[in-house]
Amino acid sequence: MKFIEFLRRPDYALYAVGIWMLSFLVIVGSQAHNNFSYLILIIPTLISLRISEVRRFFTNPLSQGLLLVILSLILAASFGDGDPLRQAKFGLIVILFFLAVARLPVITPDLAYKAAWLYLSLLIIYIIFNMGWMYMNGSWLPWQRLEQHIAKLGNVIYITNTMGGMLAIITLLGLQSKRFAEVAFAHILVLFLSLALLQTRSILGIWVLISLLSYLTFKRNSDFKRNHLVWITLGLILMGTAIGLLLSFTSIGESLTNRGFYRLEAWEGYIKKTVECGIWLGCGPENQYRHIARDGLVLVTPHSAYITQFFRAGLIGLLPLIMLTVWACVTGFRTKSWAAWYFMAGALGLAFDGSSLIHSPGQRWLVFHLPLALLIAQQLHEATNQLPEKNLKD
Repeated sequence: MKFIEFLRRPDYALYAVGIWMLSFLVIVGSQAHNNFSYLILIIPTLISLRISEVRRFFTNPLSQGLLLVILSLILAASFGDGDPLRQAKFGLIVILFFLAVARLPVITPDLAYKAAWLYLSLLIIYIIFNMGWMYMNGSWLPWQRLEQHIAKLGNVIYITNTMGGMLAIITLLGLQSKRFAEVAFAHILVLFLSLALLQTRSILGIWVLISLLSYLTFKRNSDFKRNHLVWITLGLILMGTAIGLLLSFTSIGESLTNRGFYRLEAWEGYIKKTVECGIWLGCGPENQYRHIARDGLVLVTPHSAYITQFFRAGLIGLLPLIMLTVWACVTGFRTKSWAAWYFMAGALGLAFDGSSLIHSPGQRWLVFHLPLALLIAQQLHEATNQLPEKNLKD
């Protein structure tokens, strides 16, 4: 059928993924966004899927690692708190999303650079719109923290982490094309929005990671001149100094440094509970444990995607997720993949604020699932291109 063939086209995947990313800034309501995700990506992939696509997808080691993460949750649900069929359903949704992204055409560095700038610009417009909306409603004043936003991408931490992912792409591809002024402007822009308006601390770790990756890229690339490294280092020092002054001498700094930090306490509580349940399979994906902090605050999640995986599926679930993350970072960095830089920024953010990764489409998908799927798609394209070369040699 022509309609089924249309759904399989790389052009459809490109526009569908782009519209799906835009929907996070437009659609209000979690269920409405889930339904839209199913309508534009999940269901079209399901009804047009071919066995050959599935086989090709699972030839990739990262895809195999993802499958192990999903199977660990199904296993944990079978022996702990949870419904194995429900976990299998969520796992199928995740796999279908990855298969949809795998249909994308080859994305050139120039296109990826422009797309990252475009989405960063849309995020900035989204922040400014929410700032104006909340100011008119009397729920926000200048230099206060800009809290929950109105659309699906509502959590300020996930907004920050997504901007960090775009910054990672812009940094790598901007350095490779020697667009140093544009890279510096992107860094200043993201740092200002994250620290001054959103007032989130997660950008600091992501910025340090991107800076470290940039330095390692300079050391590996002989095309860069020594004075380039000097100027970039000087720029990073100036930005770091500005951040230090902001944290030390402004009301924004007081808000960032004095706000309660419950991560370590939450991690400790959820790890202890996991050991009580059983260190190998954890407490199960649907265990309702809530950790109560010393000041009485109820912590409904461990605020870490990795601790959440350990709590729900024990070591059998955590180890595949760690191996998947490490292998994606190592192989992506070796190949100078912009998708890998995006993934590394997102994975770091989720290590300090995130929950279940195998679930219905959520904000976490923008900083973990999407970059990992893009990295797998890149590697599948590279593997396909290498086949004709091998055949010619034979």
